[in-house]
Amino acid sequence: MEFPAPNIETSSESEVEDTGDSTFYPSISDALTVRYLLQWKVVAGGIPPEIADMIIEAAEYWASTEVKIDHKIVVRQDADRELLRTVPLCHEKTSDGSLSKLLPHRLAHPCRKIVFNLDCHDQGWGGEPGCRGTYRGSHTWFNAEVVPLENEHEEVRKAGTKPGEPNFMANGNKLQSNLAATVETKHYTTTWHHLDAIEPGTPEAEEIEQAQGRGQATLDGRRVREMRPGDSISVWGRARFGGWANHVQGLSVRVFWAV
Repeated sequence: MEFPAPNIETSSESEVEDTGDSTFYPSISDALTVRYLLQWKVVAGGIPPEIADMIIEAAEYWASTEVKIDHKIVVRQDADRELLRTVPLCHEKTSDGSLSKLLPHRLAHPCRKIVFNLDCHDQGWGGEPGCRGTYRGSHTWFNAEVVPLENEHEEVRKAGTKPGEPNFMANGNKLQSNLAATVETKHYTTTWHHLDAIEPGTPEAEEIEQAQGRGQATLDGRRVREMRPGDSISVWGRARFGGWANHVQGLSVRVFWAV
């Protein structure tokens, strides 16, 4: 039995986004239409929905939302601050910041991928001998954390971090470090994927941390797999010790989920 094609109304913002690049990002309507075509229009009599799911997953044909800032922000010693917070997973942007209706999604944990784009550098001087131009001894970095739906409307923590608090120093939970004592802006694209499975402490994780400046504890995909509808991603900029400064030229976060 063939089911009718989906008739999903979505806002123009969710259908067409100003992405700043030529990459095509499917809307919810696109994803549902492709699922229908795969299931009912490829083979006479249709194909099992599980096969359609496998094709869509392999193609990463997922809906997404993006939040970005394109103005300069400088985070100085111990003045850590939240730079950006994403739209709650499986919800739309609203003009007044309220939570929109829940959008179509699959499974209790529908998040599939999170892509962070950073343009940043530190103060360009200082640092420990032999560390300049590497991620060793870098005291400016970023953290990304999952904000559960039940905490979404809580007051944002005040800027600044004190000794003894989580993330006072860069650790395995960091999203990205800047190259130490390097004034040139560098672009980073960091992807968290639900299929990631690199455990911290392994040779592969240590190599990635040294070569790319990523935190080892963010390589196993757990944060993506555990996200629920309504959860958000919060990105913080951090700097430690006198003279160190985290210069943020641009930041965007795009969150993908299965429909």
